[in-house]
Amino acid sequence: MEHTFAMIKPDAFENADEICKIIEGADFKIAEKESLTLTPAKAKSFYGEHKDRAFFSGLIEFITSGTIVAMVLEKENAVVDWRSLLGPTNSKQAEEEAPDSIRARYGTDVQKNAAHGSDSPSAAEREIKFFFPEFDLTETHRTSQGEEAKEYLMMTVVPTLNKALTTMCRLSPRPSDPLQWLSEYISTNGTAKSQKPKIFFVLGGPGAGKGTQCDKIVQEFDYAHFSAGDLLRAEVNSGSEQGAMIDGMIKDGKIVAGEITLSLLRKAIDGTDKKGVLIDGFPRKLDQAGAFESQVSDFEFVLFFDCPEKTMEERLLQRGKTSGRVDDNAESIRKRFKTFVETSLPVIEYYDAKSKVKRIDATQSPDEVYKVVRENFTVYSSSNLTPTVTSSNSTSSTPP
Repeated sequence: MEHTFAMIKPDAFENADEICKIIEGADFKIAEKESLTLTPAKAKSFYGEHKDRAFFSGLIEFITSGTIVAMVLEKENAVVDWRSLLGPTNSKQAEEEAPDSIRARYGTDVQKNAAHGSDSPSAAEREIKFFFPEFDLTETHRTSQGEEAKEYLMMTVVPTLNKALTTMCRLSPRPSDPLQWLSEYISTNGTAKSQKPKIFFVLGGPGAGKGTQCDKIVQEFDYAHFSAGDLLRAEVNSGSEQGAMIDGMIKDGKIVAGEITLSLLRKAIDGTDKKGVLIDGFPRKLDQAGAFESQVSDFEFVLFFDCPEKTMEERLLQRGKTSGRVDDNAESIRKRFKTFVETSLPVIEYYDAKSKVKRIDATQSPDEVYKVVRENFTVYSSSNLTPTVTSSNSTSSTPP
């Protein structure tokens, strides 16, 4: 079971009881809860990472203006699920994209957005210890190890064992030595192996070069490459009702509803016989990340192409001269940058905290970038072992 930190801010304190009911209705357990008013000193300590940001003084003034409710929430995938229940950081954006979210219902803007949630497991641990120093987080780690062991057995042992037991029970007469029979059956049929391909997420801002690098990986390693954007555009070109809805969202620079993208990706993955799959441009939101892992598959790592906004804009405007894409124009590009910073960077931060991000400097030439990229995939061409994943720290570009 995972824990995360939650805070109901002063602007939503009068609705605290109602918000707590929503939390519990989403299958969270409120493990700890305390109402208090933060002093300026304690608020500055809690938000210390933002001390050099322009919004810092206003944030401190707001967060100390009334009573808050600090909570520890408990649930599987607590960090992702709580961020999903919160909705986008900006309450106005939340009203459009997640109208049933807490920030859409109780917030007013990017700062007075009703509630706070930890953006990664490491942040959750730090924030819980800040408000609840006596809270025991060791159970979280023990449970996590148990879940990993369970997943391993479910993927490697249980399928073959279930098949063997079912086959044995249908025999007539049944074996006099069932254990010996099972041993011979498993020896003959081999151990169960997952038939699912290895999944690699490929993320980066618009114009970071994801598609170019994916093409190179596919050519060398014979992987399947599914771009969330290409799958969505194909649906648009199909002329379906769903395609028309997607078209409108793309033109507005909005993120398409996760369940739509997820269904298109699942269909594409199920239809491939490749050993590796590159998923380009997904997940773009924390709730999409959690939904993919729980409903489709686990993954190996996130390949993140890190590139300055100015460089990406120059690339996109140049591409727009010949691409024919409706979103390769200055206005849509600005919207896409804003969306990436506000909703997609938290995905990078979340997986970075889990040491599942490989950060690539995408400012160099495509060939120079690929020299670094290919090093992360060569191990899969000769081994089934998962390599040690290295990561670097990232910082959020939006207030909490």
